[in-house]
Amino acid sequence: RKFSLILSLLTIIPGVSSQGCTNTCPPINFGTVVPSLCEGESAEEKADVKKVYDVCHPSTGMKSFSFQDFKGSGRVTVISNFYIGCNAGRRESGVFAHVAQKYYNLYGNRTMFVSSLKGGSSCDMWANIYQGDAKRLFPDSNIVPKEMPLAVSDLSFEIRDDFFTTPFGHPSYVVLDGELNVRHKFIGPCCGYERYSDCTADIAKSLDETLSTHLDEILAEDGNELSTGNGENSIDDVFDDPPLSDQEEECSVGEWTAWSECSVRCGSATGIEFRYRTVQGGENCADVPVEERPCTPTTQQCEDETEGCVSEIGSNYKIMTVASGFDCPRDVAFHPTPGMHLGIHAEGRDFFPDEGEEAWVLNGYNHSVSIVASLGTDRQTTISRRDRGYYHYMINATALAFNMVQNSGRRPDRDGFNYWGVCNDNRNTYMEAKEPNYFMGPTLYNSDPNNFNLVNRLGEVCADDEECFFLHSDMLHESPACIGIAHDPETISAYGNVYWAFDSTGNQKEGQLVRFDFSQPHGPGSMDHSVAAIRRFPQITLARGEDGVHAGMVVHPERRELFVAEPGANQITVVNVNSGTFARTAREEYPIYSNALPSFEYSIYECADKRVFATGIDTPTGLAISPDGKRLFVAERASGDILVYEIATASLLTRINTGLEKIGGMAFSPVSEQLHFVDENTNTLYAVTAEKECSKPFESRVSSSFEQEVIKAKEVVGSSFSLYHDYTCVADPVVPDAAFFDQVHTDTGYASIDPNVQADMTGMDPTAALLVNRTDCGYTSELNFDALLLGGYYCHRCLPGRQGAECDAGGSCTNIQWIGYTCDNEFIFVSSDDGRTVEMQYPNKTVVDPSAITLSRDMTYRFTIRGKDLEACATHKRGTNLGCASNGPLFVVVDSETSPMINLQVGS
Repeated sequence: RKFSLILSLLTIIPGVSSQGCTNTCPPINFGTVVPSLCEGESAEEKADVKKVYDVCHPSTGMKSFSFQDFKGSGRVTVISNFYIGCNAGRRESGVFAHVAQKYYNLYGNRTMFVSSLKGGSSCDMWANIYQGDAKRLFPDSNIVPKEMPLAVSDLSFEIRDDFFTTPFGHPSYVVLDGELNVRHKFIGPCCGYERYSDCTADIAKSLDETLSTHLDEILAEDGNELSTGNGENSIDDVFDDPPLSDQEEECSVGEWTAWSECSVRCGSATGIEFRYRTVQGGENCADVPVEERPCTPTTQQCEDETEGCVSEIGSNYKIMTVASGFDCPRDVAFHPTPGMHLGIHAEGRDFFPDEGEEAWVLNGYNHSVSIVASLGTDRQTTISRRDRGYYHYMINATALAFNMVQNSGRRPDRDGFNYWGVCNDNRNTYMEAKEPNYFMGPTLYNSDPNNFNLVNRLGEVCADDEECFFLHSDMLHESPACIGIAHDPETISAYGNVYWAFDSTGNQKEGQLVRFDFSQPHGPGSMDHSVAAIRRFPQITLARGEDGVHAGMVVHPERRELFVAEPGANQITVVNVNSGTFARTAREEYPIYSNALPSFEYSIYECADKRVFATGIDTPTGLAISPDGKRLFVAERASGDILVYEIATASLLTRINTGLEKIGGMAFSPVSEQLHFVDENTNTLYAVTAEKECSKPFESRVSSSFEQEVIKAKEVVGSSFSLYHDYTCVADPVVPDAAFFDQVHTDTGYASIDPNVQADMTGMDPTAALLVNRTDCGYTSELNFDALLLGGYYCHRCLPGRQGAECDAGGSCTNIQWIGYTCDNEFIFVSSDDGRTVEMQYPNKTVVDPSAITLSRDMTYRFTIRGKDLEACATHKRGTNLGCASNGPLFVVVDSETSPMINLQVGS
């Protein structure tokens, strides 16, 4: 019979840029067509036109809108796509504002203009830029941008991702007709000019003619007459919206209410009490609307303090061994779709995806992930995998988090569900072979085994009979020595790839909290990092523990609070993930970042709501929220106990004694709802199981009258109400200096100035072949090891271990540039095309004469037997069986005890 296997090679297409100045739609990203909203298509079908956006400028008039609001016969909507750090966008913004106000004066709300602000600054500052530029560009005009455009702070890139899906370039524009169909979509005239002055006034003002032509064409349809005016005289609002006003609201401050009751009704936890008042007048008022102070419960001991229990561990519990044999396990997380990654057969082994749950254990010492499949069943088994470039992408990984948000409402081609990220506790030292360059941060993977997310050594789609490796979907580099990571279950961003990370290096004195939005991942095979958003919170300082100690992080989906374990401060910190204000670009103070383009946002945020949740915990590590969202479980590493807190009051309810010494990451299994955790000393995954159902659950420590007062306060104070906000904190936004941004799209984003590596957005440069001869591998040498990865080297004399590549014991690698590598101790047996004979091949498909192969001692050979009907058995010359295999690997260890002759019989 005929045996065949189709293997696809990843093709790198030189010269295809990820962003540029072409109107091609859908856009092409390194040879891949990216689904996008294009001319002739309906925004109602491909965009969320019902989404409500807040207008941040002008401050008077329309406060919010949805694009659905602008639907109607004879209407036109124009959307602009600007980045604050882009000179071309700044240059065109004044023209856009002029056109917007001109047509608003002529047609009122028949024409609506939306400016999508991204990349930092504030709406007022952005408005000052385009209003000032409009006056300078049109000095003889009486048109003054005032009511238009409507500026939207597109912090989550919703407008960009719906209407200008990357890699469509910028500045760019979409024109919608009254049915919300895309009539025009195009790049602005200043795109590609590096300096602001390079795009002359005449070039920039050509946008006026282009937009006017498109608008007049649509406005004249359906029998409507065009205005004969010039737009300099404002007309009444034809749609009877509330009149716009320039009057600023006066400051009005009400009287303080009485102090509320203490938030905690009993026990030893410290609570808070608060009072509030009305404060109206916006930024004109410096008065605070809420004051709080600590309080002590009137009852020092709760009635159920000694007899209460929690449902997760019952009245009695035991610590059960789930799986062992790990290599310094740091964290554990459960796959949201068990069986999806492994399928029914992988690496020559059978799996049972419909049975049990699936735990992923992160190993710190061998830089891998161990997958415990069919957990809790008779089929339970463990398989380990890692990245081919683990020494950069998964080095000393200390924390792992999955996107568990199913049915988020996102388009399937954009949904980050089943993606996962790791944090690497390393300063990019390549396993201490190189001095740190701090170009390190979280790595994002897609657990779907298709689309090159899982590959063999040669970078090909991994067959089910061979060893497989993770291939990362993206990596950002703003948090070296990262020890904690948590996925944010928000449903606002287009892709759902938002993660929070514990950057233990911070400002080189103390750690800091960093928010990573991978946004649209660059995907396997690309090195482009131009689309992402990173927010650094320097005011939220964090203290790490010893090297490799996991710092638990978890986001409460309803409360929208991030809990962070600080091993070096013996406390848990809580942050409101929806809080914080842009202050300035981070590029000046933190000069190591992934990409210099304006579409890559790296900002400093200030004034986030934060508080200390609990103190006095001796080296807190793992964190997990109970399935009902009411309790926080905290691993106390020094004592080996797991502490259980009520989230609403931070009251310590009970302790779980594990009897272990180095417990780390924790997670609840989604189906069985059992608490699982790892221990480094025993290299084991454990579960806390209830032996007896909880008969007397702890009653809540929350004061009911306090909760009622909070409800009243929210009604009076409004959306600004917070018990933990510093109302005196003021972020003074600074417009980013364009000098911090590359204005032309020529950077891969990787930290190398080596001309042998960088190229015009190819992601990989043929001239990198010169790196093969580099021998300056020393700790302080000038060779940038990141350049080796970017140059397509997985096997190189300078890379750590056995030249970086992972061959079976004793094997040596040969690099195949940009593709992967081969090992000299790996062979494949396949049936010939006619099915009558068996061929022995190298992994690169070259046929091998078995008689020409001489086996070496102290070597482990991998013989992959390809095909279910093909079987191989190995024996010593004296008849000792060395093993058999079918549709998978057969390992033969050659050592001092091995016979000089080995018989390998292969057939069907």
